Amino acid sequence: MSFVTTSIRLPEEVLKKLKIKAACERKSVARLIREAAATIVGGKSRQMSTSQFKRDSFWKIVGMYDDGIEDGSRRHDRGLYGGD
Repeated sequence: MSFVTTSIRLPEEVLKKLKIKAACERKSVARLIREAAATIVGGKSRQMSTSQFKRDSFWKIVGMYDDGIEDGSRRHDRGLYGGD
């Protein structure tokens, strides 16, 4: 697949939300925009299969450390900054 470069203008708030979504999904903003464009024109976006996703080296660290904290996702500030 070959790509061409183009420029677009986005409202600042939209770009901020795209950057957050991209970080959460571990994708680039460009990839999110390509996937959205492909959806609009009826093409298929290229996504990782579950097996490809699990082979990603990032996921090798998942589960390596267990400190017994069960509410870490809700009270993550405690772990980062200390406190109760």
